[in-house]
Amino acid sequence: MLTRRALGLLAPFCALPARAQPEWPDRPVRIIVPFGPGGAPDIQARLMSQHFAAVAHGQPLLVENRPGAGGTIGAATTAQARPDGNTLLIGELGTTVLANELYRSLPYDPRALTPVIFLAALPMLVTVRKDLPAETIPEFLAYARGKPGGVTYGTVGAGHIGQLTGEVMVNQAGGRVVPVTYRSGAEVLTALARSDIDFSILSLTSGMPGVQGGSVRALAVTTGERLAAMPNLPTVAATVPGLVATLWYGLVGPANMPAPLVARMNAVFNAVLAVPEFRAAMLQQQGTTPIGGPPDRLARHLAEETERWVPVLRATGAKAE
Repeated sequence: MLTRRALGLLAPFCALPARAQPEWPDRPVRIIVPFGPGGAPDIQARLMSQHFAAVAHGQPLLVENRPGAGGTIGAATTAQARPDGNTLLIGELGTTVLANELYRSLPYDPRALTPVIFLAALPMLVTVRKDLPAETIPEFLAYARGKPGGVTYGTVGAGHIGQLTGEVMVNQAGGRVVPVTYRSGAEVLTALARSDIDFSILSLTSGMPGVQGGSVRALAVTTGERLAAMPNLPTVAATVPGLVATLWYGLVGPANMPAPLVARMNAVFNAVLAVPEFRAAMLQQQGTTPIGGPPDRLARHLAEETERWVPVLRATGAKAE
């Protein structure tokens, strides 16, 4: 049974009459995180799981990490599931928009995944190892130009928006990026703190602990304006005009999910995103506010990201190994 509070949260998002909606969920719902524990998508999924049952007939949201192949292993797991709404994916650029460009063959069609809800857009930080001789973006780019073989970049997989942003930033300055792949943003931060790599562009969620603890150094943010949480950091765009990027996540499901089911799922997740405690936790832990809205808001964003980043990916020549 839904609580009175849960019903109040859910009501504004329910566009269909109750009797026209499928009874969802009627069992535990699995959410696939296509990266390892500790990164931004994992934290986001686990925050949602804390509030899901209250607006979903008491059913739990089970978080399952399926890292590997730049997120496409987790995406394939979702795509091959039954389109009944009980297996979903936290998708982002590499697993939804760019996978067909990155891989010669995939066991799923990223374009056929069903958009459910736009979750959030996260700020990103340009972070470097603490012993790297650069305090600013111009100094870092000068260092990159002068390093034989290129600067090493920590990534969770080819096609990640942070990697593409880093490639554009360094390539435009005449340098070269050498990607080094890890299973999660948390692993990238650890490698950066050990000085195994030169730099990375991490979500605020992944990068802030290292910056605050002094194990890595932040040079700039990739957002259009400075962040209230780190007002002393300049933007990358102040040095590389027009280079603005955010890390985003949305929930997607298998192909051919029925429209009434998607509408019901969208309503439930909008109710989760509206819970004040969830919104406060997102702001505190990830530096962002949930987005939400109807499924076509995510669909439009996917189309816009495709138009923007596919040409960038082709220009870099990046391919998955």
